[in-house]
Amino acid sequence: MNLNCKKWGSVLIAAALLTAPMSAAQADPGVPDQSAAEAGNAGQQAGNDAGSLQALSDQPADAGQPFVDQANQAPDANPSTAPTDAEQTKLRNLAAGLAYEWSEAPDASHPDDGYKLTDGKYGKLDMNDPAWVGHVRGKAREVVFDLGQEKSIAKISAHFFQDFPTNSILVPLEVSMYVSDDKENWGLLSHNATQLLWGSGPPRQETFTWDGSRDGINGGKTDGKLAYARYVKVIFTMHQSLWEYIDEIEIMGTDGKVDGAVTVPTEQPHFLEPGEATAGIRNLNLLYNGQYANGLGDWSKERIIPNISYVNKEGEPTDWLFDGILYLGLASPAGRDFGLGQTNLGDWKWYLDKTFAATGDMQNLNEATKEVGAKLNQPDHKEKVVLMIPNPGGSLTDFGDVDGTGSLNFNESVVGRAKALENRGKAIQWWLDQVQQRWQAANYSNLELVGMYWLPEQIDVGESGPDDARMMTEKVHAMNLKVFWIPHSLAYKMYMWKDVGMDAAAYQPNYFFGGMDVDRLEDAANNAKRYGMGNEVEFDDGMLTDAVLRERFIDYLNSGATTGLMQNGFRAYYQGNNAVYNLGVSKDPSLRLMYDWLYQYLNGTYVVHDSPAPEAEIIINGQTLNGDLEIPDTETLQITWKIKDDDGSGLAKVTAMLDGNPYTQGTPINLAGKPGKHQLVVTVAAAKSKTTTYIIRAVANADTMKANVNRFAEQNQFTTVEAPRSLNNYLELMKRNEGTDAAQFDKYLKGFNVKLDQLSADHIISDTAYAALKEEVYSLIGNLAESKPATASSVEGSLERLAPEKAVDGFSSTRWSSGYVDDTWFQVDLGESKEFDTVRIDWENARAKTYKLLVSDDNQHWTSVIKDNDGIITAQAGKETVHFDPVKARYVKFQGVQRNTEYGYSFYEFGVYHLSGGDAVTAIDGTRAVADVAAGKLTIDGLVMNGGPSKVNLKIVDSKGKVLYQGQTTSTETGRFQFIIKLVGNLKGTNEAYLSMDGMSTPVKIAFEYNPR
Repeated sequence: MNLNCKKWGSVLIAAALLTAPMSAAQADPGVPDQSAAEAGNAGQQAGNDAGSLQALSDQPADAGQPFVDQANQAPDANPSTAPTDAEQTKLRNLAAGLAYEWSEAPDASHPDDGYKLTDGKYGKLDMNDPAWVGHVRGKAREVVFDLGQEKSIAKISAHFFQDFPTNSILVPLEVSMYVSDDKENWGLLSHNATQLLWGSGPPRQETFTWDGSRDGINGGKTDGKLAYARYVKVIFTMHQSLWEYIDEIEIMGTDGKVDGAVTVPTEQPHFLEPGEATAGIRNLNLLYNGQYANGLGDWSKERIIPNISYVNKEGEPTDWLFDGILYLGLASPAGRDFGLGQTNLGDWKWYLDKTFAATGDMQNLNEATKEVGAKLNQPDHKEKVVLMIPNPGGSLTDFGDVDGTGSLNFNESVVGRAKALENRGKAIQWWLDQVQQRWQAANYSNLELVGMYWLPEQIDVGESGPDDARMMTEKVHAMNLKVFWIPHSLAYKMYMWKDVGMDAAAYQPNYFFGGMDVDRLEDAANNAKRYGMGNEVEFDDGMLTDAVLRERFIDYLNSGATTGLMQNGFRAYYQGNNAVYNLGVSKDPSLRLMYDWLYQYLNGTYVVHDSPAPEAEIIINGQTLNGDLEIPDTETLQITWKIKDDDGSGLAKVTAMLDGNPYTQGTPINLAGKPGKHQLVVTVAAAKSKTTTYIIRAVANADTMKANVNRFAEQNQFTTVEAPRSLNNYLELMKRNEGTDAAQFDKYLKGFNVKLDQLSADHIISDTAYAALKEEVYSLIGNLAESKPATASSVEGSLERLAPEKAVDGFSSTRWSSGYVDDTWFQVDLGESKEFDTVRIDWENARAKTYKLLVSDDNQHWTSVIKDNDGIITAQAGKETVHFDPVKARYVKFQGVQRNTEYGYSFYEFGVYHLSGGDAVTAIDGTRAVADVAAGKLTIDGLVMNGGPSKVNLKIVDSKGKVLYQGQTTSTETGRFQFIIKLVGNLKGTNEAYLSMDGMSTPVKIAFEYNPR
């Protein structure tokens, strides 16, 4: 996702880490005054606890919506209310013991026996209480009750549980309640928004309630205090990845029809249809014209033409395309965000000057429309235009002076709510006046200004949020313009859009950006229909190279064709910075086809394309890949592919990701310094895609390490000739024991590691060579934590791709990421107590500032591996290695102390290694004594490990200590030496040879037998 161009409100929704603090004014737990239009959402003051309200997405927080039960106790199941003016009517829970129907079954780990919602057993503040019914992912859930016959219904309550972020359980964003006479046609009682606002904190409960005596029916739009119906339906929206728990639903009422009970008017869910409310726009194309890199915020006539007209392969317009253009910008040159309420008057003026310049974005749109109209013989055609209104926000204290009365202050905590609202109104009015004046002055011949777009993507969760929106819409309507709005998929109180005066709204599915299943599109369509909105179609330039993103784009088209959006609904189109243009001018047949399908979709003629993905042959270094592969890490990796049974249409496409990065066919990848597992993900796509994951293991061994040492020597990566010779001596002894004696192999590998570190400390080896060889050492030593069970106190957004096990799976491109909390831990179970002395953490950008490394044998009592500074370690970016005295333990824990960024902790690898033991290698090593009786000679050889010529002394003694031989030789340049001694009678039996050099405190001893026939 291009975070610089995707609308601000959607950036963080997948993670659901909604922790922005509130101002004191925004945290006021009092209930705001509400008009009749909002009465269905009015909160109760009594019992509300908004003490830990947090922000939804990146918005400030609100107070005063539905009742919140914070106590760990069952609510009164038999409350009384006053359903008539004449008398008090005794109410009972009509749902008690009643069966019901789910639209989608609860998760098997938290099942429902069909009566958990009506058995009177209220869940405790414990996620493991079996009273709770759990749902995760998927579409909004519906639960339907059949009361058996029509009855008078006074109140409906639904109880939910929240434990966030500890156990990734949230209450629903919104709960809607309906009644029906026939189970087919439903009448709305109320939509209700959460008051907890997904704030972090201890486990809590929230009760969503429609109370007819308080709320009326459908916010007071229908007379009556009680609903008369047989069926009741409760719908609660689902977070895209986190859990939602529900226990009891109560339906308080009485048999028969009492005074004040009314039949609720029904309305079929439907999309907002293009027409008067949308100023006649059916397809609204978003063009981002703020400050963007590489001039992508500047719209030339050439870029605009394929956006407003359908161009043929030669680039000539043949028909109109989008019938509406929305100009909007996010960033100012100063880096402030128009959507987050950060921009000041100077930023607002910059945007208006840029947009309305003589050769600016609006003039270029006019010129493009004029040119296309001429070519289509429609010179009088006018493109409909919508322009953004920036979010004035609630934090600025020095916005700027718009009317000569001084700089405006929008901060309620400084100037009070009324004054802050008045000042925001002044800023908005200034903006609208400027737009109108500049538009009239430009007198565009082929453009029609039809509306303004409210940039905030949700009704602000602050108390004044609805008031801000109403004030804005009133001012726009005074100009005889329409108000357009595009809320994100988790927008707060989006159902209020008509109540606050919006004319046209298109709900964002946010499916294109990942982390959601394809049924998200159907859910988005259902939600849009329930609230009477249109939908947004989302794509960006990523689909030009990513087959999965292209498939998601096709999913949007298919969904629109099947849900009726294409035929009947108003649509907005998010295309990133330049996707429509790039598709329109592309010479790639598969991309040009996407442009053609988009044109068909806009005109309502697109037909669903869901053909299966073709097969592809994957070829690595000339050999067909039929599964996982091992390859020496000295080889260069080169991957190609070809589509099987390709029909030549150009639709079929292959894309590949190697270690999380896009791979271009045929690109050579040097595996030096990259031993271990590599993940190749190949996606083959036509209308549908098929993704296959392969594991390519780059194998390190003594031979590959020697090849790399020699290559680095040839590249002058060592400052002495002895250094590579010395390393090769260790490798020769490793090779001698490879596959036959694991202990000896390990000894020389660790000795190689000690020598490597010494060369680095003495600046004899380059950093490049050191890093590459070090990676081979780690690969051969082995990560004790790899593939072992890993757990953590939190996972960012509860996303599976960021789970703890991703840090110990051996892949360099996968990672664990925590919630945004300092006190966070990650631990791995080694399975049994093992000795180790090194932990290596490969940090992502979201690293720690300080942390501890703890060990335990029982997972309860922990000690630090670092003995000073209270065990606190200051983190270093990149691959950080922490050495300590050897310890023996089963569990290893990372304990965060303080984060280095606003995000959590995240690392690609958590490695646990045992590197000590390298000092067991002696200055003379690899010695052997071979007595050849037939030839009558004794050969003693070995290696001088420093890799240079040295004088080696030999002394042979018998079992009684008598010296039988003494001699000296000089090792070769590589450190090899050899003694050849004639066998004589005095060598008979068991003898000991002692090898030494100057400076050795203890000679090397080797025993041999000589038993002549």
